[in-house]
Amino acid sequence: MAPSMVLSPLIEPYYSKSIERKYQLRFGTGRFRHEAPQPRGAKIEYLPNWNEFIARRARRLLAGGVEAEVPEGWPARLSGRMAWKGQDFDGEDEFAYRLSEQEKVEIDEALKHFKDQELDGDEVSQKNFPLPTFAPHLARICEEIYTGRGAMTIRGLDVNKYTPADLVVVFLGISSYIAEKRGLQDRDCNMIKHIIDTEKEESQVELPLHTDVTCDVLATLTQKCSTRGGEGTIASSWTIYNELAATRPDLIHVLAKPDWPHDTFGRNPPYYNRALLYHADGKVILNFSRRLLTGHTTLEPRSPNIPNLTEAQAEALDAVHFIAVEKQKKLPMEEGDIRFINNMGLVHGRDAFFDHDGSELSKRHLLRLWLHNEEKIWKLPPALQLIWDRVFADDERVGRWEPEPPTPEPRPDGPGPRSPSPCD
Repeated sequence: MAPSMVLSPLIEPYYSKSIERKYQLRFGTGRFRHEAPQPRGAKIEYLPNWNEFIARRARRLLAGGVEAEVPEGWPARLSGRMAWKGQDFDGEDEFAYRLSEQEKVEIDEALKHFKDQELDGDEVSQKNFPLPTFAPHLARICEEIYTGRGAMTIRGLDVNKYTPADLVVVFLGISSYIAEKRGLQDRDCNMIKHIIDTEKEESQVELPLHTDVTCDVLATLTQKCSTRGGEGTIASSWTIYNELAATRPDLIHVLAKPDWPHDTFGRNPPYYNRALLYHADGKVILNFSRRLLTGHTTLEPRSPNIPNLTEAQAEALDAVHFIAVEKQKKLPMEEGDIRFINNMGLVHGRDAFFDHDGSELSKRHLLRLWLHNEEKIWKLPPALQLIWDRVFADDERVGRWEPEPPTPEPRPDGPGPRSPSPCD
């Protein structure tokens, strides 16, 4: 049975009343108050510029006065399997698992079992999508994501044999063994996102390395590849931290300060402040979306009359990107790939990609889920717990499921599809 279709109204407040009440009771009203914008503003855009970064770094170092040590109580260096460099690996074997023929049959049997129960698609779970021989491998993959390298691609699924609704069920069924809770992905309350780039200025440039802000694990299924390009890239946030701790500990102070203004793109409040880097329970979490901090030059400009980034913040944001690029690992993409990325310990991006003549038959198409495992998740500081609750624990917002991509809406500024509206 196809996933249930539950429509919900466009929600203009950034926080629902229940989430706001919950956090006002715990932290007071200050978290939801925002000072008037201050006259500050570094020149920084969505796409990182190496020359501007180098010039800004030189100016700030020449001015002096930067911290020489990491913040008190923070580690001088992180160790463990999550702290890797792309050059540590010759191929992608450490990040790929290929399905056996038996496991493919088992997936089809699980799909039939689920459909025989006549449940709604969003009710898929480990219990009603049984994978008796594949499940132990998925358990090891789950451990690898939360405590190991932080990423894994399951390869070999034949996406063309399934209807769109059945493919969603298969994706939900397999991903439920990594994390069973799924989150709202945008202000329209979609639970599954169709990633189809319809703007040349979006697809024909690389996607800067970032996190998806609000999930333990980012899960994608590649329904169709682009004709050329579009490889995924990942980098360890722990390796980025180690590089900063060894060479520019002052930027750790900047990243950890809770004064980064995040754009809510027309909602109320118009922005909120929080840090990008957190230290809790012996782990470091880097959490940021560049678009929320800089806007997108053509598709989604930064909202007017809200604070811009400072010079120190602009340098720190670009430093993270360029360190990540130096340490990144490229992951080839194949049709049918199901990829899981630890969104707390890794950043990710993609290369530019191109399709023949813009034909619909050659459009790159990914399905995306935001996942939460209540047992495996790292300890979240309050600021991150707030945004996790907005996506995974807001009983005022009803999720909706679309097994097929919706028809693009006209952009408000002229022809062409509307840019996707972010959740955070």
